[in-house]
Amino acid sequence: MSSGLPEFVDPWRLADRERRFSDAVQLSELPRLCGALLSESGEAAFRLEFMRDEKRRVRIKGNVSATLVVQCQRCLGALQLDVDSAIDLAVIEVEEEAERLPEECDPVVVEEGLIRLLDIVEDELILALPQVAMHDPGECTMDFGDSAGSGQPGLPENSETTVENPFAVLARLKSTQDS
Repeated sequence: MSSGLPEFVDPWRLADRERRFSDAVQLSELPRLCGALLSESGEAAFRLEFMRDEKRRVRIKGNVSATLVVQCQRCLGALQLDVDSAIDLAVIEVEEEAERLPEECDPVVVEEGLIRLLDIVEDELILALPQVAMHDPGECTMDFGDSAGSGQPGLPENSETTVENPFAVLARLKSTQDS
């Protein structure tokens, strides 16, 4: 845990005092995130500000940034992702309250009156991960062959394999039914 940072906090008390936290955490201290990473080295810097909005709702605003190493799903090599994610959360106690929140903020459900600060940081980093992480096509180490002629990745232009147009198959079926 980061030095001097409380593990669990009362968001209502912090909002009333307009508290701010700026710190960094080692990625290895975020176990749910580490399950999606190739490397647990490095750290995530974050800033969290607790406040009340015009309707007296508790809001948590800030940002988190880190360089994460994930697996490219195209070449299966290491891919570095630079993440800089804005945080805009509204603290709620029951799920039904989420329906009344403004669109620009996400709900965070607080059970038993306390939240874990690093859970907020970890959640934002997990949400920032792409569903399918891939290098840009020119940066991948995977050899796809020359796909320009065949229209198929990995099939060289002089490949004996031909791919039949699915619409041609349908046209033949239709013409046999019409006869």
